[in-house]
Amino acid sequence: MRASNQDHSALIKVSELTRYLRCPRLVYFAARGHEQPGITAGGERAAIEHLLWKEVGFHLPQLLASLDVQETEDEPEMASFVQTVADCLDGVAWIYRAELQSVEMALFEEVMHSFVERFRETPWLTNLKAGGTVIELERAYSFDRERTLLSPRLGMVGSVDKLIRTEAELIPSMIKTGRSPEYGVWPSDRMQLAAYAMLIEEEFETIVQRGFVEYVRTADFREAAIKKRDRALAFQLLSRVKKVQAGFFPEKGANPPCDRCAFLERCETRKTILSKLLGR
Repeated sequence: MRASNQDHSALIKVSELTRYLRCPRLVYFAARGHEQPGITAGGERAAIEHLLWKEVGFHLPQLLASLDVQETEDEPEMASFVQTVADCLDGVAWIYRAELQSVEMALFEEVMHSFVERFRETPWLTNLKAGGTVIELERAYSFDRERTLLSPRLGMVGSVDKLIRTEAELIPSMIKTGRSPEYGVWPSDRMQLAAYAMLIEEEFETIVQRGFVEYVRTADFREAAIKKRDRALAFQLLSRVKKVQAGFFPEKGANPPCDRCAFLERCETRKTILSKLLGR
């Protein structure tokens, strides 16, 4: 059960596990107060679109319900549906105020307009209407948005995008704005789901059997069983992140994002200093 006097700052965030998978050194430098900039120069449009897709992901049941009402025997009334999308996104500038603080409002409004207009195209709508189990569950039971979960025993905390509560189970669902794999769920997403499952189990004294990943950009909704290997990976990464945050300087990951990393110079300098100390 949740400890009311728990110091949240001492807990490892689930997001740090996924950061470690990208490159362990990202965890090292972030733990020492060297955060990467929220939006890099030239990446404003992509950052705005990421937030818009994220917010779309929180309104899928409403959008599908709107289609149900507006659809005729031929095609849905697209102008009305596009207006529904715009209404769902009306609060983005306020909800994500911290993330958008460096973005000019004129650019945000320009990107927002072109983004909403895309919904006049039909492939995304076709996928949404075929959304399957997770959309049905969200329409039937709704969900807790961005539910914070913590476990003093694990030493971990996380905020799951959606927590669906049925009579029989608790189900985590994550919104992802990147591309979806051809089949199933990306390994990093399976690990993240397993981490949320363990937090849910700790807080609600239950067993989580499955979760969902909503690849909202293409309206691909994938179910994933919570497998032992994914739990094991999450637990292993939790231990490694704790070690790195305590001061251990790790090797880079298998495919580190060095070409777009704000820590690159600091990383190479730290490596050089260690090599000299170790006589290498």
